[in-house]
Amino acid sequence: MAQQDDDDTRNTQVVSGGETSSNNSKPAFNMDDLPDLREGAPDPDELRKAEFTTVYDIIDSMESMLTDAKGSIFSPSSIKIDRDDFLDKLEDLKTKLPVQLERASALMREAESRLANAQSQANVMISAAQSRAANIVRDANDRAEYLASEEKVTQIARQKAKAMIDKAQAASDRLTQGADEYCLKVMNELHSQLGKMTRDVEGGLNVLEEREAKAREELPHAEESDYPQE
Repeated sequence: MAQQDDDDTRNTQVVSGGETSSNNSKPAFNMDDLPDLREGAPDPDELRKAEFTTVYDIIDSMESMLTDAKGSIFSPSSIKIDRDDFLDKLEDLKTKLPVQLERASALMREAESRLANAQSQANVMISAAQSRAANIVRDANDRAEYLASEEKVTQIARQKAKAMIDKAQAASDRLTQGADEYCLKVMNELHSQLGKMTRDVEGGLNVLEEREAKAREELPHAEESDYPQE
């Protein structure tokens, strides 16, 4: 019946489109604006809820099914659950688990990309600092040579040159040290973030493995007493 309604809807849209092109007039209403009254139509709220359902939620619901299930009179350790519902949850778990693992891998790749960018920026800063320091030392040497060329002020020139070189060297050391400290700080922060992400992912995987193993152990098996007696 739902298939027939769908076919009738498409046929109505085709006829309406033909009349519109021939009469150059807008239809009285848009078929897309009508509510979907077919049986089995997906609920938008359920679709949004399913999008944010995690594997933990599925495992919790499976655990609740096992916990809330009633035991058999003759075998209290055996319980009865809805087989189809339980299998549906297992299938949903198989579907969502790879997706959420891929999201965790994407976070790891993003952290590695940030670490590479920080390394590149640090290298640029160190290179710029070294280049600036070299220019300072070169200018100081040029100035020292100019002063030393004057015979009457040779001694003064040497003293000034030495002072300028020492000052330039100190500035160079400060620039290089500052760049190194910044690079070390950024790398330590990224290393800490990457380590935390790795621990979170590994912890999540361990929890999933433990819950899956526990679910397998607690999965009830039908006893002979559960079958109808003749």
